[in-house]
Amino acid sequence: MSEYFTFYNIIEFLGAVFSIVYSLLLMREKSIGWLFGIASSLLGIILFIESKIYAQAIISVYYAGIGIYGWLYWKKAEQRNEHIHKWKPQQHVLYITIFVVFSLLSSYAFENYTDSQNPYLDSFVTVFGFLASIKEARKILTSWMYWFMINSFSVMLYYNQQLYFYSAIMVLYALICIPGYLNWKKIYEQHTTTSI
Repeated sequence: MSEYFTFYNIIEFLGAVFSIVYSLLLMREKSIGWLFGIASSLLGIILFIESKIYAQAIISVYYAGIGIYGWLYWKKAEQRNEHIHKWKPQQHVLYITIFVVFSLLSSYAFENYTDSQNPYLDSFVTVFGFLASIKEARKILTSWMYWFMINSFSVMLYYNQQLYFYSAIMVLYALICIPGYLNWKKIYEQHTTTSI
């Protein structure tokens, strides 16, 4: 049992470290950060399956894929000198509505067809993680706001599953979202002013 405990704690710790590096690099609009995100996601797949929070395992597969997409998109954006964008309010309303419906459907499925430990919170965090990660890959300014909310709820989810490193990293992630948003806003304003 102690070998098992040690193995999964190491995976959890490494995933947390890679995640911090990923966030700090993305906050500075550095495409190499996506590679750390991919590594963290791959470790998360193993950890979340073992912890029986399946929606988190599913989204970790997605995060690894979106990490590849984000890395390639950001490399091309660097060549085009493309930076941060904004969504119109109607886009937020539309996507939030769609993703609330998906979250409820996912919650129902996990509650009734798996042994998921927390199907509603797991589904909410997961479904909105899909949306936030797309926004982040496409350099949408408000992705940081979405991540702040998701990370805050993730603290509870991971803590309840005794994933203490991941719970702690979600606190740190939520805090990183503040300077991340401010930094991206500054970049957005610099490039908006420059292009006018």
